Amino acid sequence: MAEESQNLSEILFKPKFVYKETSTISNGGCPLPRIIKQDKSFGFSKNFYRPLLRYEWVLSGGNALDIDEALSNISVAKGHRTRECFDTVEEYGPGNWIYEFSSIAQKRVNLAHENEANREYDKASHNYRMASRYFAIASYPNLKGDTLALQAGTLSRSTYKQMFKVDNSLGYIKEETFKVDSKDVKGYLHLPSYNGVFPCVICVCNYEFGPTSFFRMYNNFFKKEKIAIFVVELPGTGECEKLTLSEHLSAVTESAIDHVKKLNNVDSSKIVLLGSRLAATSCLRASVLKRDDIKALCVVFPYIHSVFTDASLLKSFPLCLRSSLCNRLNLDASSWDTVIPQLKALSLKEQGLIGAGAKCYFDTYVGFARNSVVSKQDELLLSMTFEHLQIDEYENGVADITDKIMFDRICQFLKKQLCE
Repeated sequence: MAEESQNLSEILFKPKFVYKETSTISNGGCPLPRIIKQDKSFGFSKNFYRPLLRYEWVLSGGNALDIDEALSNISVAKGHRTRECFDTVEEYGPGNWIYEFSSIAQKRVNLAHENEANREYDKASHNYRMASRYFAIASYPNLKGDTLALQAGTLSRSTYKQMFKVDNSLGYIKEETFKVDSKDVKGYLHLPSYNGVFPCVICVCNYEFGPTSFFRMYNNFFKKEKIAIFVVELPGTGECEKLTLSEHLSAVTESAIDHVKKLNNVDSSKIVLLGSRLAATSCLRASVLKRDDIKALCVVFPYIHSVFTDASLLKSFPLCLRSSLCNRLNLDASSWDTVIPQLKALSLKEQGLIGAGAKCYFDTYVGFARNSVVSKQDELLLSMTFEHLQIDEYENGVADITDKIMFDRICQFLKKQLCE
Protein backbone atom coordinates (compact mmCIF):
# COMPACT_ATOMS: atom_id res chain seq x y z
CA MET A 1 0.00 0.00 0.00
CA ALA A 2 2.76 2.43 0.93
CA GLU A 3 4.45 1.86 -2.44
CA GLU A 4 1.17 2.32 -4.31
CA SER A 5 0.42 5.54 -2.39
CA GLN A 6 3.94 6.83 -3.03
CA ASN A 7 3.75 6.14 -6.74
CA LEU A 8 0.37 7.81 -7.08
CA SER A 9 1.55 10.73 -4.99
CA GLU A 10 4.53 11.21 -7.29
CA ILE A 11 2.15 11.45 -10.22
CA LEU A 12 -0.14 13.80 -8.34
CA PHE A 13 2.52 16.15 -7.00
CA LYS A 14 4.86 16.11 -10.00
CA PRO A 15 2.63 16.30 -13.08
CA LYS A 16 4.53 16.21 -16.34
CA PHE A 17 1.82 17.68 -18.52
CA VAL A 18 -0.55 20.62 -18.56
CA TYR A 19 -4.01 19.42 -17.62
CA LYS A 20 -7.41 21.04 -18.07
CA GLU A 21 -8.39 23.23 -15.15
CA THR A 22 -11.58 21.89 -13.58
CA SER A 23 -13.79 24.92 -14.26
CA THR A 24 -13.23 24.67 -18.03
CA ILE A 25 -14.46 21.05 -18.36
CA SER A 26 -17.86 20.26 -19.92
CA ASN A 27 -18.80 23.90 -20.45
CA GLY A 28 -16.68 25.02 -23.41
CA GLY A 29 -15.02 27.63 -21.19
CA CYS A 30 -18.18 29.75 -21.34
CA PRO A 31 -18.61 32.77 -19.04
CA LEU A 32 -20.18 32.33 -15.63
CA PRO A 33 -23.96 32.52 -16.06
CA ARG A 34 -26.18 35.06 -14.39
CA ILE A 35 -27.87 33.10 -11.61
CA ILE A 36 -31.56 33.93 -11.17
CA LYS A 37 -31.60 32.71 -7.56
CA GLN A 38 -28.40 32.20 -5.58
CA ASP A 39 -29.73 29.08 -3.90
CA LYS A 40 -27.65 27.94 -0.93
CA SER A 41 -29.31 24.51 -1.05
CA PHE A 42 -27.11 24.01 -4.12
CA GLY A 43 -24.08 25.06 -2.09
CA PHE A 44 -23.77 28.41 -3.87
CA SER A 45 -20.82 30.47 -2.61
CA LYS A 46 -19.89 33.86 -3.95
CA ASN A 47 -16.46 34.06 -5.64
CA PHE A 48 -16.11 30.27 -5.88
CA TYR A 49 -16.72 28.12 -8.94
CA ARG A 50 -17.36 25.03 -6.86
CA PRO A 51 -20.28 25.08 -4.44
CA LEU A 52 -18.68 24.98 -0.99
CA LEU A 53 -20.10 22.14 1.08
CA ARG A 54 -17.96 22.91 4.12
CA TYR A 55 -20.54 21.77 6.66
CA GLU A 56 -21.07 18.43 4.95
CA TRP A 57 -17.32 17.90 4.55
CA VAL A 58 -16.85 18.40 8.29
CA LEU A 59 -19.87 16.25 9.11
CA SER A 60 -18.45 13.38 7.06
CA GLY A 61 -15.13 13.50 8.91
CA GLY A 62 -13.04 16.45 7.78
CA ASN A 63 -11.35 18.90 10.16
CA ALA A 64 -12.72 22.44 9.84
CA LEU A 65 -9.30 24.01 10.48
CA ASP A 66 -7.65 21.93 7.75
CA ILE A 67 -10.41 22.75 5.30
CA ASP A 68 -10.33 26.48 6.07
CA GLU A 69 -6.54 26.49 5.71
CA ALA A 70 -6.83 25.03 2.22
CA LEU A 71 -9.61 27.47 1.28
CA SER A 72 -7.53 30.39 2.58
CA ASN A 73 -4.52 29.32 0.51
CA ILE A 74 -6.77 29.04 -2.52
CA SER A 75 -8.32 32.47 -1.93
CA VAL A 76 -5.04 34.42 -1.55
CA ALA A 77 -3.10 32.67 -4.33
CA LYS A 78 -1.54 34.90 -7.00
CA GLY A 79 -1.53 32.39 -9.84
CA HIS A 80 -3.42 32.89 -13.11
CA ARG A 81 -7.09 31.98 -12.83
CA THR A 82 -9.24 30.75 -15.72
CA ARG A 83 -12.25 32.55 -14.24
CA GLU A 84 -13.00 35.30 -11.73
CA CYS A 85 -13.31 32.68 -9.01
CA PHE A 86 -10.81 31.86 -6.27
CA ASP A 87 -10.76 28.12 -6.97
CA THR A 88 -9.76 28.29 -10.65
CA VAL A 89 -5.97 28.70 -10.39
CA GLU A 90 -4.83 27.12 -13.63
CA GLU A 91 -1.31 25.92 -12.85
CA TYR A 92 -0.96 22.88 -10.65
CA GLY A 93 0.74 24.32 -7.60
CA PRO A 94 -0.01 26.63 -4.64
CA GLY A 95 -3.58 27.96 -4.84
CA ASN A 96 -4.82 25.22 -7.17
CA TRP A 97 -7.79 23.44 -5.59
CA ILE A 98 -6.57 19.89 -6.20
CA TYR A 99 -3.03 20.76 -5.09
CA GLU A 100 -4.07 22.41 -1.82
CA PHE A 101 -6.41 19.67 -0.62
CA SER A 102 -4.05 16.94 -1.84
CA SER A 103 -1.23 18.61 0.09
CA ILE A 104 -3.04 18.41 3.44
CA ALA A 105 -4.08 14.86 2.54
CA GLN A 106 -0.48 13.85 1.84
CA LYS A 107 0.62 15.25 5.20
CA ARG A 108 -1.87 12.88 6.81
CA VAL A 109 -0.53 9.96 4.76
CA ASN A 110 3.00 10.74 5.95
CA LEU A 111 1.79 10.81 9.55
CA ALA A 112 0.00 7.50 9.04
CA HIS A 113 3.20 5.89 7.74
CA GLU A 114 5.04 7.15 10.84
CA ASN A 115 2.27 5.78 13.05
CA GLU A 116 2.47 2.38 11.38
CA ALA A 117 6.25 2.30 11.82
CA ASN A 118 5.70 2.97 15.54
CA ARG A 119 2.87 0.40 15.69
CA GLU A 120 0.38 3.12 16.63
CA TYR A 121 -2.33 1.57 14.51
CA ASP A 122 -5.28 3.53 15.90
CA LYS A 123 -3.50 6.79 15.07
CA ALA A 124 -2.52 5.45 11.65
CA SER A 125 -6.15 4.58 10.93
CA HIS A 126 -7.25 8.08 11.95
CA ASN A 127 -4.71 9.75 9.66
CA TYR A 128 -5.59 7.49 6.73
CA ARG A 129 -9.22 8.42 7.26
CA MET A 130 -8.43 12.13 7.24
CA ALA A 131 -6.24 11.72 4.16
CA SER A 132 -9.06 9.91 2.41
CA ARG A 133 -11.50 12.74 3.13
CA TYR A 134 -9.13 15.44 1.86
CA PHE A 135 -8.23 13.53 -1.30
CA ALA A 136 -11.99 13.18 -1.87
CA ILE A 137 -12.49 16.95 -1.52
CA ALA A 138 -9.52 17.49 -3.85
CA SER A 139 -11.25 15.41 -6.54
CA TYR A 140 -14.58 17.27 -6.18
CA PRO A 141 -16.67 17.66 -8.38
CA ASN A 142 -15.27 14.38 -9.76
CA LEU A 143 -15.55 15.17 -13.46
CA LYS A 144 -14.68 12.78 -16.24
CA GLY A 145 -11.67 14.20 -18.07
CA ASP A 146 -10.26 15.91 -14.96
CA THR A 147 -7.02 13.89 -14.85
CA LEU A 148 -5.56 15.18 -11.58
CA ALA A 149 -8.92 14.94 -9.84
CA LEU A 150 -9.20 11.33 -10.97
CA GLN A 151 -5.80 10.59 -9.43
CA ALA A 152 -6.85 12.29 -6.19
CA GLY A 153 -9.99 10.13 -6.18
CA THR A 154 -7.83 7.02 -6.60
CA LEU A 155 -5.74 8.08 -3.60
CA SER A 156 -8.91 8.69 -1.60
CA ARG A 157 -10.02 5.11 -2.19
CA SER A 158 -6.63 3.55 -1.49
CA THR A 159 -6.16 5.42 1.82
CA TYR A 160 -9.74 4.58 2.79
CA LYS A 161 -9.11 0.86 2.31
CA GLN A 162 -5.81 1.12 4.19
CA MET A 163 -7.67 2.56 7.16
CA PHE A 164 -9.54 -0.73 7.55
CA LYS A 165 -6.37 -2.79 7.10
CA VAL A 166 -4.63 -1.21 10.08
CA ASP A 167 -7.65 -1.12 12.40
CA ASN A 168 -9.77 -4.27 12.75
CA SER A 169 -12.14 -2.51 15.16
CA LEU A 170 -13.69 -0.75 12.16
CA GLY A 171 -15.07 -3.98 10.77
CA TYR A 172 -14.25 -5.13 7.26
CA ILE A 173 -14.41 -3.70 3.75
CA LYS A 174 -14.65 -5.76 0.58
CA GLU A 175 -14.59 -4.60 -3.04
CA GLU A 176 -17.45 -6.25 -4.88
CA THR A 177 -17.51 -6.34 -8.69
CA PHE A 178 -20.83 -6.60 -10.53
CA LYS A 179 -22.17 -5.96 -14.02
CA VAL A 180 -24.08 -2.90 -15.22
CA ASP A 181 -24.93 -2.74 -18.93
CA SER A 182 -22.34 -5.48 -19.56
CA LYS A 183 -19.59 -3.40 -17.91
CA ASP A 184 -17.78 -4.25 -14.68
CA VAL A 185 -18.26 -1.76 -11.85
CA LYS A 186 -17.30 -1.90 -8.18
CA GLY A 187 -19.00 -1.23 -4.88
CA TYR A 188 -17.64 -1.23 -1.33
CA LEU A 189 -19.24 -3.65 1.10
CA HIS A 190 -18.75 -2.68 4.77
CA LEU A 191 -19.33 -5.52 7.23
CA PRO A 192 -19.44 -5.30 11.04
CA SER A 193 -18.00 -8.83 11.04
CA TYR A 194 -17.29 -11.69 8.65
CA ASN A 195 -19.38 -13.89 10.93
CA GLY A 196 -23.11 -13.43 10.59
CA VAL A 197 -25.84 -12.34 8.23
CA PHE A 198 -26.70 -8.63 8.37
CA PRO A 199 -29.33 -6.21 7.09
CA CYS A 200 -27.80 -4.06 4.35
CA VAL A 201 -28.20 -0.40 3.41
CA ILE A 202 -27.22 0.37 -0.18
CA CYS A 203 -25.72 3.87 0.02
CA VAL A 204 -25.66 5.63 -3.36
CA CYS A 205 -23.15 8.48 -3.72
CA ASN A 206 -24.22 11.65 -5.49
CA TYR A 207 -21.75 13.47 -7.75
CA GLU A 208 -20.65 15.81 -4.99
CA PHE A 209 -19.36 13.01 -2.75
CA GLY A 210 -17.61 9.66 -2.93
CA PRO A 211 -17.45 6.26 -1.19
CA THR A 212 -15.72 7.70 1.89
CA SER A 213 -18.60 10.07 2.65
CA PHE A 214 -20.69 7.47 4.49
CA PHE A 215 -17.93 6.33 6.84
CA ARG A 216 -18.91 8.40 9.86
CA MET A 217 -22.51 7.21 9.62
CA TYR A 218 -21.27 3.62 9.22
CA ASN A 219 -18.84 3.83 12.16
CA ASN A 220 -21.13 5.72 14.54
CA PHE A 221 -24.37 3.89 13.79
CA PHE A 222 -24.48 1.05 11.27
CA LYS A 223 -21.56 -0.93 12.69
CA LYS A 224 -22.87 -0.70 16.25
CA GLU A 225 -26.31 -1.84 15.15
CA LYS A 226 -24.88 -4.78 13.18
CA ILE A 227 -25.94 -3.35 9.82
CA ALA A 228 -23.84 -3.75 6.66
CA ILE A 229 -23.62 -1.05 4.01
CA PHE A 230 -22.85 -1.35 0.31
CA VAL A 231 -21.57 1.92 -1.17
CA VAL A 232 -22.00 2.46 -4.91
CA GLU A 233 -21.72 5.45 -7.25
CA LEU A 234 -23.72 6.97 -10.07
CA PRO A 235 -22.82 6.53 -13.76
CA GLY A 236 -19.89 8.65 -14.92
CA THR A 237 -17.84 8.83 -11.74
CA GLY A 238 -15.41 6.77 -9.69
CA GLU A 239 -15.88 3.04 -10.03
CA CYS A 240 -18.73 3.68 -12.50
CA GLU A 241 -16.83 6.15 -14.69
CA LYS A 242 -17.27 4.05 -17.84
CA LEU A 243 -21.05 4.34 -17.65
CA THR A 244 -23.05 7.21 -19.15
CA LEU A 245 -25.93 8.80 -17.29
CA SER A 246 -29.28 8.40 -19.05
CA GLU A 247 -32.98 8.28 -18.21
CA HIS A 248 -32.23 4.80 -16.83
CA LEU A 249 -30.32 6.48 -14.00
CA SER A 250 -31.06 3.71 -11.52
CA ALA A 251 -29.13 1.07 -13.49
CA VAL A 252 -26.29 0.85 -10.94
CA THR A 253 -28.66 0.80 -7.96
CA GLU A 254 -30.83 -1.93 -9.48
CA SER A 255 -27.80 -4.09 -10.24
CA ALA A 256 -26.46 -3.45 -6.74
CA ILE A 257 -29.71 -4.76 -5.27
CA ASP A 258 -29.43 -7.93 -7.34
CA HIS A 259 -25.80 -8.34 -6.30
CA VAL A 260 -26.15 -7.92 -2.53
CA LYS A 261 -29.09 -10.33 -2.46
CA LYS A 262 -26.66 -13.09 -3.46
CA LEU A 263 -24.04 -12.32 -0.79
CA ASN A 264 -23.69 -14.77 2.10
CA ASN A 265 -23.32 -12.04 4.72
CA VAL A 266 -26.43 -10.11 3.68
CA ASP A 267 -30.01 -10.72 4.77
CA SER A 268 -31.80 -10.44 1.42
CA SER A 269 -35.11 -9.67 3.17
CA LYS A 270 -33.70 -6.51 4.77
CA ILE A 271 -32.27 -4.26 2.06
CA VAL A 272 -32.68 -0.47 2.29
CA LEU A 273 -31.76 2.27 -0.21
CA LEU A 274 -30.21 5.58 0.90
CA GLY A 275 -29.23 8.56 -1.25
CA SER A 276 -29.39 12.34 -1.64
CA ARG A 277 -29.92 14.71 -4.56
CA LEU A 278 -29.49 12.86 -7.88
CA ALA A 279 -28.54 9.69 -6.00
CA ALA A 280 -31.95 9.95 -4.33
CA THR A 281 -33.52 9.96 -7.80
CA SER A 282 -31.69 6.72 -8.52
CA CYS A 283 -32.95 5.23 -5.25
CA LEU A 284 -36.53 6.33 -5.88
CA ARG A 285 -36.52 4.89 -9.38
CA ALA A 286 -34.96 1.59 -8.30
CA SER A 287 -37.38 1.27 -5.38
CA VAL A 288 -40.36 1.51 -7.71
CA LEU A 289 -38.95 -0.90 -10.28
CA LYS A 290 -37.77 -3.40 -7.66
CA ARG A 291 -40.34 -2.76 -4.95
CA ASP A 292 -40.47 -6.41 -3.88
CA ASP A 293 -36.73 -6.50 -3.20
CA ILE A 294 -36.36 -3.71 -0.66
CA LYS A 295 -37.44 -3.26 2.94
CA ALA A 296 -37.40 0.56 3.12
CA LEU A 297 -36.22 3.76 1.39
CA CYS A 298 -34.47 6.90 2.70
CA VAL A 299 -33.87 9.94 0.49
CA VAL A 300 -32.64 13.46 1.27
CA PHE A 301 -33.15 16.51 -0.99
CA PRO A 302 -34.42 14.20 -3.77
CA TYR A 303 -34.56 15.34 -7.39
CA ILE A 304 -37.99 14.10 -8.48
CA HIS A 305 -39.77 16.09 -11.22
CA SER A 306 -39.66 19.86 -10.76
CA VAL A 307 -35.87 20.12 -10.69
CA PHE A 308 -35.75 18.54 -14.16
CA THR A 309 -38.57 20.56 -15.70
CA ASP A 310 -38.74 23.98 -14.01
CA ALA A 311 -36.58 26.30 -16.13
CA SER A 312 -36.34 28.94 -13.38
CA LEU A 313 -35.03 26.33 -10.95
CA LEU A 314 -32.57 24.93 -13.48
CA LYS A 315 -31.27 28.43 -14.19
CA SER A 316 -30.43 28.66 -10.49
CA PHE A 317 -27.83 25.91 -10.96
CA PRO A 318 -24.30 27.34 -10.63
CA LEU A 319 -22.08 26.59 -13.63
CA CYS A 320 -20.26 23.89 -11.66
CA LEU A 321 -23.45 21.90 -11.11
CA ARG A 322 -24.50 22.43 -14.72
CA SER A 323 -21.12 21.18 -15.90
CA SER A 324 -21.20 18.23 -13.49
CA LEU A 325 -24.55 17.05 -14.80
CA CYS A 326 -23.61 17.59 -18.44
CA ASN A 327 -20.31 15.80 -17.87
CA ARG A 328 -22.17 12.54 -17.13
CA LEU A 329 -24.65 13.06 -19.97
CA ASN A 330 -21.90 13.76 -22.52
CA LEU A 331 -23.34 17.24 -23.10
CA ASP A 332 -21.89 20.75 -22.80
CA ALA A 333 -23.18 23.22 -20.22
CA SER A 334 -22.31 26.23 -22.40
CA SER A 335 -25.59 25.51 -24.22
CA TRP A 336 -27.64 25.27 -21.04
CA ASP A 337 -30.83 26.58 -22.71
CA THR A 338 -30.70 23.64 -25.10
CA VAL A 339 -29.77 21.20 -22.31
CA ILE A 340 -32.78 22.13 -20.15
CA PRO A 341 -35.42 20.50 -22.42
CA GLN A 342 -33.35 17.30 -22.55
CA LEU A 343 -33.37 16.99 -18.76
CA LYS A 344 -37.12 16.39 -18.82
CA ALA A 345 -36.36 12.76 -19.70
CA LEU A 346 -34.83 12.32 -16.21
CA SER A 347 -38.08 13.27 -14.46
CA LEU A 348 -39.65 10.31 -12.67
CA LYS A 349 -43.09 11.74 -13.41
CA GLU A 350 -42.36 11.99 -17.13
CA GLN A 351 -41.13 8.39 -17.03
CA GLY A 352 -44.47 7.34 -15.53
CA LEU A 353 -42.86 5.92 -12.38
CA ILE A 354 -44.00 8.46 -9.77
CA GLY A 355 -47.58 9.61 -9.26
CA ALA A 356 -49.22 6.89 -11.35
CA GLY A 357 -49.47 3.12 -11.45
CA ALA A 358 -49.10 0.68 -8.58
CA LYS A 359 -48.25 1.92 -5.09
CA CYS A 360 -45.18 1.02 -3.04
CA TYR A 361 -45.99 -0.29 0.46
CA PHE A 362 -42.57 -0.27 2.14
CA ASP A 363 -41.77 2.49 4.66
CA THR A 364 -40.26 5.59 3.05
CA TYR A 365 -38.45 8.56 4.62
CA VAL A 366 -37.96 11.87 2.78
CA GLY A 367 -36.10 14.87 4.24
CA PHE A 368 -35.55 18.29 2.68
CA ALA A 369 -35.53 22.03 3.31
CA ARG A 370 -38.50 24.17 2.45
CA ASN A 371 -38.24 26.09 -0.83
CA SER A 372 -35.45 23.87 -2.13
CA VAL A 373 -35.46 21.21 -4.83
CA VAL A 374 -38.67 19.51 -3.66
CA SER A 375 -41.80 21.34 -4.78
CA LYS A 376 -45.38 20.92 -3.57
CA GLN A 377 -46.05 19.00 -6.76
CA ASP A 378 -43.17 16.67 -5.93
CA GLU A 379 -44.62 16.08 -2.46
CA LEU A 380 -47.97 15.19 -4.01
CA LEU A 381 -46.30 12.76 -6.43
CA LEU A 382 -44.52 11.08 -3.52
CA SER A 383 -47.73 10.74 -1.51
CA MET A 384 -49.48 9.20 -4.54
CA THR A 385 -46.77 6.58 -4.92
CA PHE A 386 -45.56 5.63 -1.44
CA GLU A 387 -48.23 4.41 0.93
CA HIS A 388 -46.17 4.61 4.14
CA LEU A 389 -44.46 7.96 3.73
CA GLN A 390 -42.70 10.05 6.39
CA ILE A 391 -41.76 13.57 5.24
CA ASP A 392 -39.58 15.94 7.26
CA GLU A 393 -39.67 19.44 5.83
CA TYR A 394 -37.37 21.90 7.56
CA GLU A 395 -37.44 25.68 7.57
CA ASN A 396 -33.68 26.14 7.60
CA GLY A 397 -31.04 25.39 4.97
CA VAL A 398 -28.67 22.51 4.35
CA ALA A 399 -26.10 23.35 7.03
CA ASP A 400 -28.71 23.52 9.78
CA ILE A 401 -30.57 20.32 8.97
CA THR A 402 -28.08 17.84 7.49
CA ASP A 403 -26.81 16.71 10.89
CA LYS A 404 -30.33 16.32 12.24
CA ILE A 405 -31.48 14.34 9.19
CA MET A 406 -28.44 12.10 8.75
CA PHE A 407 -27.63 11.37 12.39
CA ASP A 408 -31.03 11.57 14.00
CA ARG A 409 -34.02 11.02 11.77
CA ILE A 410 -32.54 8.50 9.34
CA CYS A 411 -30.77 6.50 12.04
CA GLN A 412 -33.98 6.28 14.08
CA PHE A 413 -35.93 5.30 10.97
CA LEU A 414 -33.43 2.60 9.96
CA LYS A 415 -33.17 1.21 13.49
CA LYS A 416 -36.93 0.71 13.52
CA GLN A 417 -36.89 -0.91 10.07
CA LEU A 418 -33.88 -3.20 10.49
CA CYS A 419 -33.25 -3.80 14.18
CA GLU A 420 -36.61 -3.96 15.95
